Amino acid sequence: MEQNINPILLEFLDTDSFDEKYKILVATPVMDFDNLLIDNMASSIDVVIDDGDIEDRLQELKTCVRTRARYETTRFRR
Repeated sequence: MEQNINPILLEFLDTDSFDEKYKILVATPVMDFDNLLIDNMASSIDVVIDDGDIEDRLQELKTCVRTRARYETTRFRR
């Protein structure tokens, strides 16, 4: 049995940088997201996004990724 994996999820998982993950979230139209995709993306970065409206959930995910991106870029600076 072949499972179809969402190409947006694959792209999100394949990138190592939170900046790149954020760019994927911003570049993807809201209508391409569903609850399962948001849950899978959130799970991949160890966060839980509360149930609710897709747009609200997506915004919360973007906020989490953007916050991680800030820490990622400043963590190694001295």
